[in-house]
Amino acid sequence: MKKILLIISVLLLFILYNPIRADTIIDSVYAVPELDGDMCYTPTGQFHSLNTWTYAMYVGDLSTAASAPANSCIRSFVSFELPEIPEGYEIDSVYVRLYQFTSHGVSPGPIYYDFPYWDIAGGDTVQCIMSHIDYGFELDPGDWEKGDVGNPYTYNHNIGMITDSGLDGYRYLNVTSSVLQDYSLGRTINQYRVSFEIDTDWDGLTDNLAFTTSEFYDTGKPQIKLYLSNDVGVENNLLVNNLIIHCYPNPFNPTTTINYQIHKNSNILLQIFNIKGQLIETIVNEIQDVGSHSVTWDASNHSSGVYFYKITVGTQTQTGKCLLLK
Repeated sequence: MKKILLIISVLLLFILYNPIRADTIIDSVYAVPELDGDMCYTPTGQFHSLNTWTYAMYVGDLSTAASAPANSCIRSFVSFELPEIPEGYEIDSVYVRLYQFTSHGVSPGPIYYDFPYWDIAGGDTVQCIMSHIDYGFELDPGDWEKGDVGNPYTYNHNIGMITDSGLDGYRYLNVTSSVLQDYSLGRTINQYRVSFEIDTDWDGLTDNLAFTTSEFYDTGKPQIKLYLSNDVGVENNLLVNNLIIHCYPNPFNPTTTINYQIHKNSNILLQIFNIKGQLIETIVNEIQDVGSHSVTWDASNHSSGVYFYKITVGTQTQTGKCLLLK
């Protein structure tokens, strides 16, 4: 009986005094197969084709081909059903995950690009962006302009760049504000358009890329990951009693740099904890001089998820949260 009481006492002390008490759960939601796909329009602005059954969602333009006239433009659309948020939890952050499996870019002359290149001034800086939109429960030709600035079904024309690489792999984008907006509007679905900032450069060459759809193998399906917490008080940038700490990038894969500033020579203890509050690494444990410091954490050996970095300087302790996405 004494051993049981001792264990309970230790657990209570851990709960009361451990600064890492955030209870976070992750809800992964796949896209709706019938609603994700791509749409193609001709250079003259006429509808050409719509696909919701293929394995790919294309973005960019096409060269002369039997499938479409030269310079035809393609945009992709993706939709997710929003889950119910468990009682007592709040949305901490949400990320959309797309799998890019091909990219093609060409330019007149001998130069070949593995990422869409637009034959205009600054063509190599044209971004592939996502727009938060409402296209309802059926994708049709009238949805083409949803996502354009000024369209009544456009919530946010550009929520960020989804990719700038020609390499295959997962692409992530923070869509927290978009998901929160949909919940506030009472919507049951969360929808996006994926497009380049221009439709075509009129050079008659193919510049496009593709993401897998919900008809593809499970690991490549479009997905949103909702991180739900019943303790959202932990911030990534902290300033308490002259102790500053933050990390960048965040989310990261597989390394992030933790930066901190101290105002007197002190013994620095910098540790990494998992979501269960278990210590997994001690990065720094030494006396350091006053000033700014940084250290890189390599999380290659750890799985995707939420982690906490905790710094102890003298009697001060601060904790930040970071997200590893692989």
